[in-house]
Amino acid sequence: MADLPPEPALMGLKFAHLAAGFIGGLARSLTRPGGSLARHVGTAMVGTAVAGYGTPVGAVFAARWLADPGLSVASIEGIVGFVLGLTGMSLCEAAIRWVKIWRDGPPPSFKPPST
Repeated sequence: MADLPPEPALMGLKFAHLAAGFIGGLARSLTRPGGSLARHVGTAMVGTAVAGYGTPVGAVFAARWLADPGLSVASIEGIVGFVLGLTGMSLCEAAIRWVKIWRDGPPPSFKPPST
């Protein structure tokens, strides 16, 4: 068996995952017109980061869920990276909102149900 060259990586993250996430983040940014260039670049960078770190885990779950022997690992990783890049900014926005709610406690008008 011939030795395969290692896949290109940056800080342990595969370039293929980063590229898929960047394209997904860019696609999300372009579907929301307006805003500054910094917002578009920031959205693409967040998509890149989420896909870079989340694709290995997401690909394992996707492969088990799809269970199609005709799909290659690379194609599963590519679509998972793109989807994570596409949804990465929304996931980060939701996480930031959750952390702020958790940090600040319930709103002042919130009254827990009486039991």
